[in-house]
Amino acid sequence: MRSQTSKKTGQNTKETQPNDKQTGKLLQSLRADIAAAFLLLSRFPVFWHKFDDDSPPNFVSAQWAFPIVGLFIGGIAGLVLWLGIKLDLPVILSATLALASTLVLTGAMHEDGLADTADGFGGGCDAAAKAKIMHDSNIGSYGAMGLCLSTIARIGLLVALAEKSDGWLLIIFMAIVGAGARFQVLAMLCLYPVSSYAKLGMVIGRPEFKRGFVGMAFWIVPLLIFVPQIGGIASLVVATTVSLWFGKLAMRQIGGLNGDVMGAAILLGEISILSCIITALDSGYSA
Repeated sequence: MRSQTSKKTGQNTKETQPNDKQTGKLLQSLRADIAAAFLLLSRFPVFWHKFDDDSPPNFVSAQWAFPIVGLFIGGIAGLVLWLGIKLDLPVILSATLALASTLVLTGAMHEDGLADTADGFGGGCDAAAKAKIMHDSNIGSYGAMGLCLSTIARIGLLVALAEKSDGWLLIIFMAIVGAGARFQVLAMLCLYPVSSYAKLGMVIGRPEFKRGFVGMAFWIVPLLIFVPQIGGIASLVVATTVSLWFGKLAMRQIGGLNGDVMGAAILLGEISILSCIITALDSGYSA
């Protein structure tokens, strides 16, 4: 999450500490919030809103819209997966193309975060050393293995999902997974402090309660409507548990959250939620 925002916005984001506009409540319109969320978490062209040089994106205000970004990214990945199957491509190739589409849409920033987190948490004798490793652009053995294992797991889960659902339902499931995974960042920012080693001045701050609740609804409502009941409950419990554990791990390792940890949390969220949905479908439960 940390590497591409300033390049994409074209705005003055050199400050490392939040200013009054960043920490204040509701200083952007809803449209601007959604635009800022897409600028931060994706490579989607933001054509519906332009930020002025003297009014850069307020990413704190935009946190509630993170699940909306996930809905689009997950939905497009689901569409790619479904089209691949309809074109009679091997399921594993269709799943690989679907995963590749998410890498294009996000610039692989979450994968970068996972690799850096694995390297940092796996090495270093103290928090400062771990943070230094995480800020290093080189990838180590822990990072490489983390990427390999997460990629294998995600492709395998996509194959399993494609075998148990089809059409619009497949696309909806993927959109729900994308939204739920990005909601984990919102939840973690509410529960855990940002590490003093993090370079996250632009997103420091907790989301305003009412908008945070709206952001949660973009995941929870479709989850409860379309996912088998037991799968929806399991997704909520398991994803939350994983995020709580991962946040506590980050507290022990580097004293709080940073962009790499949040990127890794998104991938862990995808794996957790997909696993629960597939298990529910495999058990024969109906929505």
